[in-house]
Amino acid sequence: MSSNSHRRQILFFLAAVLLPCSVLVVLSVRMIGQERELAEKRLTDEKRRIASDIRQQLLARLERIRFQEAGALAAREERARAAPYENPSVVLVARVEEGRPVLPWESDSSGEKARRLLDQAGFAEKVRQGEQQEFGKRDYAKASALYGQALQAAGNSVQAAHARLLLARTLAKSGEKREATAHYRKILAVGWDVTDEQGIPLSLYAASGLLKTAADHRAVQERIQRESRSLHGYSPTVAYLLRDILLKLADSAPAAIAAAANDELQTLGAHIRYVEQALALQRDFPNLGLGRASTSPAGNAEPLWVPYDGEDPWLVSVAPPSNRLPAIVIAVRAEDVFESLRNAETLSNTSASQAQLLSDPSAKGEALGANFPGLKVSFPEQDASALAKQWNPQRAFYLVTLLLVLSITLFAAYLLWRDVRREVRLAEMRSQFVSSVSHELKTPLTAIRMFAETLGMGRATDPKTQAEYLETIVNETERLTRLLNNVLDFSKIEQGKKIYRLEPTCLAEVAQAAARTMQYPLAQQGFRLRVDIEDALPTVRADPDAIEQAILNLLTNAMKYSGESREIDLKLQRHDRHAVIQVTDKGVGVPPAEQSRIFEKFYRVPSAENQRVPGTGLGLTLVQHIARAHGGRVEVQSEPGKGSTFSVHLPLEGTA
Repeated sequence: MSSNSHRRQILFFLAAVLLPCSVLVVLSVRMIGQERELAEKRLTDEKRRIASDIRQQLLARLERIRFQEAGALAAREERARAAPYENPSVVLVARVEEGRPVLPWESDSSGEKARRLLDQAGFAEKVRQGEQQEFGKRDYAKASALYGQALQAAGNSVQAAHARLLLARTLAKSGEKREATAHYRKILAVGWDVTDEQGIPLSLYAASGLLKTAADHRAVQERIQRESRSLHGYSPTVAYLLRDILLKLADSAPAAIAAAANDELQTLGAHIRYVEQALALQRDFPNLGLGRASTSPAGNAEPLWVPYDGEDPWLVSVAPPSNRLPAIVIAVRAEDVFESLRNAETLSNTSASQAQLLSDPSAKGEALGANFPGLKVSFPEQDASALAKQWNPQRAFYLVTLLLVLSITLFAAYLLWRDVRREVRLAEMRSQFVSSVSHELKTPLTAIRMFAETLGMGRATDPKTQAEYLETIVNETERLTRLLNNVLDFSKIEQGKKIYRLEPTCLAEVAQAAARTMQYPLAQQGFRLRVDIEDALPTVRADPDAIEQAILNLLTNAMKYSGESREIDLKLQRHDRHAVIQVTDKGVGVPPAEQSRIFEKFYRVPSAENQRVPGTGLGLTLVQHIARAHGGRVEVQSEPGKGSTFSVHLPLEGTA
């Protein structure tokens, strides 16, 4: 019957709560999913709109830069080394000749000019004779004299610096380092526009010579520092030679000069990276897809800016040829141009102002269209997440409703589960209790009937045997009475009707009475009860019958759970302001984890040994209730396999 009732409760719960809740959850999840899809679509559309805005702004700025640089190219070629480009983000502007860009140092005419000057007949002959003496005959004195004559015959700064450099070299070889150093210092002061046939400033050769002869670190460092601010138009050879000189300064010069040289190396390193990237661009130019723009007339092709990856990514485009100029390659730093858009506040949207340019084809981002092939723009994750999860009242309502329904459902399920579990547990305990009580009642009744029938049929003729049978009947009757009293008292306790009549009581007499009551059943099973009562123990306010029942319950438990042991101790003593009744056995004991539960109603320790011992699970519950009703407490000390000690503490009269 109970099982059917539980089943109906569960079915009703499922039908009345879980089913509509499940439908509501499914609908809410579906609606939230649709809202999320719409939010993602709005996010995608917003990204595309921002990317389109960025593309327009970027293209307008780049085209303006291209127009400015193309118009200024002719003037810049006359002063390529001294003047920067019109726009600070521009890194390269070069003509396209024979399908390749002509880099700034390749259009430099200083080397060709120096070659013409050095090849003039009178000067060149003196130099040739000097070199023959220096390298052919190793006659450094004659070579120095001939180089000196060439110096006197020099008609311009290039010839003079070149002759002086040759003279200083031979003087150094002949051991005249002081004179050689003087000539090197004069050449060091010459401007960097005075070069040799390869366009290398003669001052750099002088700097190398000074480091070998006089180790004049400061003069070399100061000269390089003055000139290295305008490296743009110089060739890679010049940059590498300058790097070697600075490395020597950093290794051998005093600390202050070495530190300055290291700073210069940082600047030079950036220029060398620029040079190497420009050379790589020149090599890869045919593969960038810009060839058609270089041969198409202006206005016939869409603007095209191609990302060129390197340590510092560039955007490269070609200005088509016009009547005045051939096709022109223009390269700008991509990040600089994009940063200029931010600084100009042309990108007002927060996501746009924090976007990043990407040139990796595999990277995630929005493409910038046909004008920027391979170029993408990415947005910060936090902005995308905020846009996707922006506040939506409808979605919030769904979530709150769903959370509320689920909370109520789970709480109702918990309550039902708790009630069913409690009822099942109580049903099991009651079933066990009924079984135990039936067994407990059956045992004394069987003994009473058996001995009564024996006496009634006159089979026990011996007076001693008859007395023994009668004593057994009396003891079993008392046992039956104790069992019924326990059940009745527990029923009164459950109903709140149990009343204790407290009066001054001598616990020694109560303990002795309980010991006498248990004497026969203990003797029948071979137990030895040791009673130890402290003398002159004060009285306590107690219900004598209740205290005796508590002691009897403890002695009965000790007898049941003693196992093979047959010794039980009953002690009555004073401790502080309490009288303490102790019952000790040496039986099976109680595990520590179970000691707090053995006072629960109907509870018995689940073990194989305990299942064989009859009992109702009410004895210790009554003992605890009696102790608390008297203002005392019950304590247990037990160790499995070594026995247990139950102590009832009762306040002495006048101390409660």
